[in-house]
Amino acid sequence: MVISQMRFLNTCLFSLLIALSLGATSVAQAEAPAKIKNATEAEVRQALTDTIKTTEEALNALKSDASQDIVQAHISDARQLVKRVEINRLDVIRTRSSEKLKSARQALNKGEKAQAEEFLSAALKGFQEMAKFF
Repeated sequence: MVISQMRFLNTCLFSLLIALSLGATSVAQAEAPAKIKNATEAEVRQALTDTIKTTEEALNALKSDASQDIVQAHISDARQLVKRVEINRLDVIRTRSSEKLKSARQALNKGEKAQAEEFLSAALKGFQEMAKFF
């Protein structure tokens, strides 16, 4: 008698667990966010132009001995802008140039101004190359 009650209780608990897990997954699927739309060609072109401009500003600020905070702000802005450049055929150049921006920021943090300038120049060349192909 006790064994049959335990089996019944186990069966009920197992069924309840299955029902709750199915309910939880269906709610999670119902609340899935909408797909983010891809940027238009004009938006990508503008983002690339803005990235080049901001990288040039960072390089000019570095060369004119502007404060480190100003140069860092330009580098951060350029890194954010380049994220909006969505061109599959140019992903390799974009990634390398973005890494150069990151390296420039790290070199600036270490106080290596000449190294930061080299990285910024390399990033700018990469972005300009992207603009040429796009």
